[in-house]
Amino acid sequence: MIILLLLIYFMMAASAYADNITEDIGPYDISLYGDNNIVEIGDKIYLTGKISPNLFGSYPSSIVILVSAPEGSSADTLMLANPSGNGSFSYTQVADVGGDWEFEALYTGIYSDKISISAVPGDEPKKTTLTLSGWPTFPKVGDEVTFKGRLTDGEGKGLGHKKIVYRLASGMGGCMACNFAESNSWRDAGVSRTNNNGDYYFNLEVVEKGTVEVETTYEGDEGYSPSTSRILSITVYS
Repeated sequence: MIILLLLIYFMMAASAYADNITEDIGPYDISLYGDNNIVEIGDKIYLTGKISPNLFGSYPSSIVILVSAPEGSSADTLMLANPSGNGSFSYTQVADVGGDWEFEALYTGIYSDKISISAVPGDEPKKTTLTLSGWPTFPKVGDEVTFKGRLTDGEGKGLGHKKIVYRLASGMGGCMACNFAESNSWRDAGVSRTNNNGDYYFNLEVVEKGTVEVETTYEGDEGYSPSTSRILSITVYS
């Protein structure tokens, strides 16, 4: 009985909240609100809004969320949100870069007011994780090895459009597309960038037999901390 009463209470509270945030909505209007005007880089932006039921009657379709993100963001410019029976809707966006974000809601040619939310650096950069794998792991001289990995934040979300540096060290005279001045010396061999999902790729040709060690690094930025992958050993056969 207590659980039932609590459920009824929360349902009434949620309904009242949706009505209160749009109490001034007109018969053919769309409202859009942000929970906060400022968020930290890497945090989520929460948006809520409501469209007048007069706009969709008994069969609502999706609402278009127009996103204007700061330069360097991997956010899409158009996203969709589904309204409930009373016209309320919500949308969540990760603030992957700092700067001013702008949002509008569009439905049947009618726009909401544009809202702006600023993403700023937090007190400490968010932690990141960088993975690395390669295939084949036992190549022959002349083969090309494909490497791939992923850069993620503390919640496991891929970080897009980030620079990844890959480094090589020759342990037994082996080499990939290079000649080392001395054994076991590390040097930068190239740069890759993560895609929208945080994945990155690069290829290297094996030119000498022996053992080659490979690692990748992300230098970090104002919102995310640096990270380094595991060291991957490749044994090259003649």
